[in-house]
This record gives sequence, structure tokens and C-alpha cells, in this order.
Amino acid sequence: MGIIPRHRHFRRRRNLKLTDSAPSFLKPREKEFKFRIHKSVLPVLDRIGIPEPMPFVPDPFQVEALDALDSSDVLVTAPTGAGKTYIAVEAIKKIYEKGGKSWYASPLKALSNAKYEELSDLFGRKNVGILTGDRKENTQAPIIVGTTEILRNQLYDTMHHGEDLDVDLVVLDEAHYLGDNDRGVVWEEVLIYLPSRVRLLLLSATIQNARELCDWLEWLRHADCRWVAAYERPVPLFPLYLFPLGELTPLSTKRGLFAKIRTIDRGSFSRNDFPDIRTMMNSLRQANLLPAIFFLKSRADCEKSISFCGPAGGEKAGKEKGAFQARLEELLNAFPFLRDHRHLPILRSARVGAHHGGQLPHWKQFLEKLMQEGHLDAIFSTSTVAAGVNFPARTVVIFQSDRFNGKEFADLTATDLLQMTGRAGRRGKDEIGFVMVVPGAHQDPELIHSLLRSPPDPITSQIRVNFSMVLNLLLSHSPDEIRNLFAASLATYQNLSKDTQFGRDLEKSRKDLEEWLPDMACESMERLAQVRPRYGVLKEQLRKARKLWKRQGAQDSFQGLLESGRLFISQRGTPYVAVSAPRMKDQEVDAVRIVHPLRWRRGRVRTYLVGFHRIGKFGRKLESLPHLSDRDEWKVLVSKLISEPFQPVSWGGDSNESPPMETAAQQLADLLDEKGSLPCDECKLFGPCQKDTSHPFSQLVQRYFDLRARMSTIQEQLWQSFLQHFRLLEEEGFVDGEGRLTADGLWTCKLRIDQPLLISEGIRKDVFPQDDPALLASLIAPFVMDRDRPGDIQLANLIWKYPDLAKPFFKMLQDLQRIRDLLKDAGFSTPMLPFWAMTTVYLWAKGADWEKLREISGMDEGDLAMVILRTADHLRQIEALAETHPALARSARQGIDLILREPVLVQ
Repeated sequence: MGIIPRHRHFRRRRNLKLTDSAPSFLKPREKEFKFRIHKSVLPVLDRIGIPEPMPFVPDPFQVEALDALDSSDVLVTAPTGAGKTYIAVEAIKKIYEKGGKSWYASPLKALSNAKYEELSDLFGRKNVGILTGDRKENTQAPIIVGTTEILRNQLYDTMHHGEDLDVDLVVLDEAHYLGDNDRGVVWEEVLIYLPSRVRLLLLSATIQNARELCDWLEWLRHADCRWVAAYERPVPLFPLYLFPLGELTPLSTKRGLFAKIRTIDRGSFSRNDFPDIRTMMNSLRQANLLPAIFFLKSRADCEKSISFCGPAGGEKAGKEKGAFQARLEELLNAFPFLRDHRHLPILRSARVGAHHGGQLPHWKQFLEKLMQEGHLDAIFSTSTVAAGVNFPARTVVIFQSDRFNGKEFADLTATDLLQMTGRAGRRGKDEIGFVMVVPGAHQDPELIHSLLRSPPDPITSQIRVNFSMVLNLLLSHSPDEIRNLFAASLATYQNLSKDTQFGRDLEKSRKDLEEWLPDMACESMERLAQVRPRYGVLKEQLRKARKLWKRQGAQDSFQGLLESGRLFISQRGTPYVAVSAPRMKDQEVDAVRIVHPLRWRRGRVRTYLVGFHRIGKFGRKLESLPHLSDRDEWKVLVSKLISEPFQPVSWGGDSNESPPMETAAQQLADLLDEKGSLPCDECKLFGPCQKDTSHPFSQLVQRYFDLRARMSTIQEQLWQSFLQHFRLLEEEGFVDGEGRLTADGLWTCKLRIDQPLLISEGIRKDVFPQDDPALLASLIAPFVMDRDRPGDIQLANLIWKYPDLAKPFFKMLQDLQRIRDLLKDAGFSTPMLPFWAMTTVYLWAKGADWEKLREISGMDEGDLAMVILRTADHLRQIEALAETHPALARSARQGIDLILREPVLVQ
């Protein structure tokens, strides 16, 4: 289903009255809500219980995967909680016992940290190391845990030195991240660069096109790849629906959606209704459905929800009160800064927490530990973090069937819902798990019902070229070798079959167009394929060249002629004398009209702003002018000038045209000559060919060229993107014409960040201080931002408050403007560089209190911590330049130490 704009899809009711027709659980004081359980649900609830402890026996899919690893790569797809980690642990154990080395990669630092602790308990801390950017410990250990980005960087380094990665097994957890829009490129790079000698184990939830991925890996690595799948959830999932008046029913039956649900009118809900969380918690407690994860649309809703929760109730809460308080104190002793967290009182009394991107990383881990250990009744989380949560529950509660994707609200996909429901049902703690759908203005139970029965979305390649990739590949590969790497991409593989059908469509379109050949001045399809796009390009180039010619002519001529004392007449014949230098930016000049009587204003001769476009002819230049307030002198001068005939000088001034003007004129002439050499102006089909008209030729030619563009394989598109990046790197002196990195290129390639060219330009121009770590960190902070800060702090206010920071900031912008313009002109995006990021990190580096920093920045503490952590990641890249920029690297190290302190990072 497509994206449904809320203002069209749902009825807006600004002044909803709480009538009997409104959903009662949305009205805290409504007495009509009465929780009751439909008879068909009672047998399912009777299944709730704790499974009997049983000796562990591997599932068949686990045994199959481990056997297959002896002779092939393996892709394991299984539902969350099915036991994929067991396969990884046993595979690592086999390698370890043989004296080999293993690398365990996960997409998130938090998951890597958790896996590090788990493997350290199993194999001993001395045998396990960790590499996540934040942590670098025991790097020579036989078992390394880290993020996928770090593994990719190690592959870059080994390729550069002509070495082989010193590892025998690589485990890629959460392998479905291969299709992630932001991070999939890193996963695909790892798979492309990883030597086929290294055994590969990929672990993932269900993937729709798992067979295709295995086929690609075999094609890529020239090694067998087995797909091992498990489909049954270890804890079965039962979907429920809570009616507005309190009836708990199944969401689905054997015949489809529970029939009574269709009677609920979404139009009866207001967009401003907020669920009665306390009533819902009580209902879940009565049905023995706690603990629960509530997925809400926003951070604000999560925080609002926990404020509505009453004290934890029930017999179980009373029995476990002492254990909960003891564990809470134990964790608070480990992280004492959390004692001041504003949500701690609610956590103590209600045993609930808000878990979202705006929370501190350590607070989220704090909640996850308590939830995993069974101490909490509920977690309220945003659906956007569903993929990264690590706290199973008995029940997952879904409030809406859409989610905000960063730009707009869009329907949930099968993958989205799979991630949200994956935590429903705790293995070893639950016999059955539940997903409860709650009605509302943004809830489509039919969609949820359908998605629960749908396979997840297929994984598609997200590979794309960037400057860091190009620089690092050129360390060890020639351009031709890089082209072959692109040929091995998943994107190329996935488009091979499509190209066959495109070819058939293109041939048919070509034959349809050939009927018009007699009227085509091109006379052949091959000539048309060359001329039509070239004519369009020339047309745009001519438009820009004419604009440049006019601007350059005005600038060259006016810069030389139009100065204080220059006489000129307007195109209407009015004489003037310029009384100031021209304003080139605004294309205008201050001048006095040479008329009688002379006009005055506020004791001075009146001046007028005259636009360059109004100037007709130039005259001679007066050596000096009276002061604007000298009335008598001006009267004499004007009388004299009026009596003299106007003697024009040439437009180009007293000398020949300047070289820039000649260049612009020559460029325009060359383009006109080339345009004239094309047959388009004499063609009978010129209009339908170049414009979108109702003529049948217009549709045919547009379809033909659309198909030609699609026929350009992904490999070729990647190659052209590589060449675009390569040309700019060559122009800026990072690579030579043969594709070898220059001295600047060799150190810039170590900046494995989103904008290496901007940072390297700053280093080359000494923008970043070598003796002020706090200022260095603050100047790097703007580069980590990929979106603007929530809220609205005026730049002028910040500059007024922090003038000492504004000076180096604007100097940095000035020094980087050339490269930013170059990138923009070449079609590359450049990030905004917000001043607020600099001030925030500087104050933190200088020792500002955390709460004061939050107040100044106006940010959620999770977002604030992320800015600081990403700044530290960028500083680590600069720290890697110790060989070529030792002083700057030392300053970067000191900057990291200044900003990584509690509560951002806990040692």
C-alpha cells in the first residue's frame, strides 16, 4: 500500500465532543469502558505460562547450519529468538579450538557491546577483543567483536598493504541490514572485499529473497553458499484487538479479519485523542499480558504515556518489590549519574520506562537490562527504534498502522511490523506471545492483519559511490580493477535478469520510431541517439553562456569604467555622474542626476541608485567631485556639464576588452556554431522531438530514450559515478591521471567519514587548530550533522552570545566555500554546517554541566549525546593522521578525551 496523506485519508475533527459514540478508553473519566474478554480468546490466554525447563537440544536448522559451515558459506534466516546466536557461538568455538580467528560484526555499537560481554563470558575475556570506535580493546585476540564499519575499514587497510585479512570466520549478524538505505553500502562492501578463503556466516530474520542472496554470493565469491531457514517462531504469536468499550477479541480468524472489527469507524476518532494508558495497563494486567512494549508515533507520546501510569499493582508486583528495588540500586551504583534522571521516580513506582532516540544511551541500556530480567511492566518506545530494541516482552501493543519515515507518515511494511512484533514472546519465559492492535484515527487493522501474513520485503542493493570509497579503493586497485568490483555488486547481479526484458522493450520501441525516419533530419536512429540529447545539453549551456556573457561584460566594463566621477547617460537619455564605486553584487551604482534645478535632500545633493541594466553610454571621468553637502560647488559643476556636449567612450572603456569578456564571448560563439551544425532546426519533427507535445512522435521518442537510460546497467552507472568522483579528486590533487593517490590523497583516504574532502580542505588550509583541542572538537562538530536541530535558535542570537566562536567558525566557512561550490557545481551534496553544533560541543569540551548544556542546546539528551559521540568518531579519523599531521592528531586525541565523559560515555 502506498503513502496516504493524513489530511486526505482521515477526517479532521478539531472540536471533538466526548459523546457516547467516541471510544471510551480514550476518555479517562468515561464510565462505559468495561474490560471483558471474548470467549474465543479465553483458551488462548489459558496457554500463558512459563515453559518447563528442559535439557537443551539443538533444533534441526541449527544442526544443518553448523554441518554446512564445514564446506560452504551459510545464510541463516530464522525468526527473532529462534536461536541464531547458538549457531554463531558454536561456529566460533570450532574455529577457536583449531587455533583460528573469528570476527563477529553487528550493525550497532550497543549490540556489539552486548555480544562482547556474552562471548567474553563463554570464551574468557582474554580471548575476546572489541572494536567499535568507542572501544578498542584486546585487538589481537582470536575472537573480535565489532561494528561492520570497522570490519570494512580493516579490509581497506589489508587491501592497501597487499595482505590477507587475518581471520578464518566472519559472522555478519542482522544481515538484512544489507538492504538498509543508509548502511547497506557498508555491508555490501564487506561482502565484495572479503577474501573467499574466509568462511562466511550470515544471520538474519526472515528474508524474502534469501535464495537470490545466496546465488549472488556464490557468483561473487566462487564458493558454495547454503541457505538454511527456520520459519516457526519459538514462541507462537497470537494477534488481539481491543475494542473501544473494552472487549478483547482476536484480530483474525480462519476466515480473515474478525468481522466485528469492520464496524469500527476510524472517522469517529480525533487526531488529538490520547489513549487512556492507565486503563490499558490495568486491562493488560487483568489478562496477564504484561510485560508489554507499547509502540507509539513520537517521543513526546512515549514520555506522556509513562506519566499516566499508576503504581505497579498486582500480587506479583508486591512479591517482587524487594528484588526490583535491590536490582535498581545495584544498577544505579554502577551508573550514579542516572540517579538524577527525571524518569527515575516513575520507574520506581510504576515500573515503566520511555525508550527512544532522545534518551541517553545508558538510560536505554538501563531499561533494557531491567526489562530482560523481568523487572518492568512496560516499555513505551517509538516504532523507528524497533529494529534496535533488545528487550523481549509478552505483548507488543500497536497504536497505528503507519510510521514516520523521516519525511512523512507512510504505511507500515511487512518488515517494519516484523521488527516490532519480533520481541513478542520471551523464549524460556513464555509459552505464547501476543500483539495487541488498538483502534484509532491512524489505525488500519485490515493492513495489520494482512502484514502479519506477508513475507518481509526483499533486500535490494544500496551500494553507491562516495569519495571515501574511491580513495580507499585506489589505494590498492587500478581504475579498471575497480570497474570489475562494481560488476560484482549485488546491484549488478539483481539487474541482470531485468536487462533482458528491457532489451526486448527497447527493440520494439526502436521499430516503432523507425516508421518516422523519412521525416527525421537525423536520418537514422544512431544519429538521433547522438543529436537529441546533445541538442538539449547545448540549449542549457547556451542559456548559461548568454547569462555569463552579459554578466561578464557588465562586470568587466563596469569594473573598469564605472567609478566615482564617471559620467554616463541612461537608456532614456538622462545624464548622471557616479559618486561611488559600483556595487557589483547588487549590480547598481550611486549617482547624481545632471539636471537643472539640482535636487537636494536633507542638506545633501540627492543621489539615485541606478541599475547597470539602465545604463546606456559612458562618458569621460571627472578627476574630483565636490562634497555632497557643498551646494554652491555642485551648482557650478552641473551648470558646466549641462553646457558641454556629452562625449561617449567605448563600452569596453579606454582599453580593449578584458580577457574574461573575450573568453565568455568566444564560449558563446563556439556553442552557437555547434548548435548550428546540428540538423534540429531544419527537422520537421523538431517540436515533438524536443518538447512534450500530444504528437505521437513525442510519446514514442520519450519512451525510447527512457528505455535506453534503463538499459544502462547498474555497473555502468556505478562506473560513471566513480569517474565523476575521480575527476574531481584529480582536479583537486588527490589522485593523478593514472589513478594513483598523491601525498594528499594518501592521508585523506584515512578520513573514512561522509565528507572527507571538506575536512581535508580544512586541514590543508590550517582551519583546524593544533593547539586548542576544545576548539578543534567544536569546529568538527558541524560536519557530523545530517539534519538541522529541532527547535529554533536564531543564528544572530548565538553569534551575539558567542562572538569568540563566531570568528573561527565563519573563517572556516570562508576557507571551505571554494570546495563547497566546486562540489555543488559537480552535483554532489554538501552538508549544512550549523553554528549551534559548534557552540554546543565547545561548551561541553570546556566543562559545561550536562543539564546546563541541555538547556542551552534545547535538544533531547539522546540527540545531544549522539552529536558528541559522532564528533568523537570524526576526531578519531583525524587522530589516524599521526604520521603526516602529528600535532593535529594529538589535539584530536585530547579533544576526544574532553568530550567523552559522563553521561555521554561511561568508562
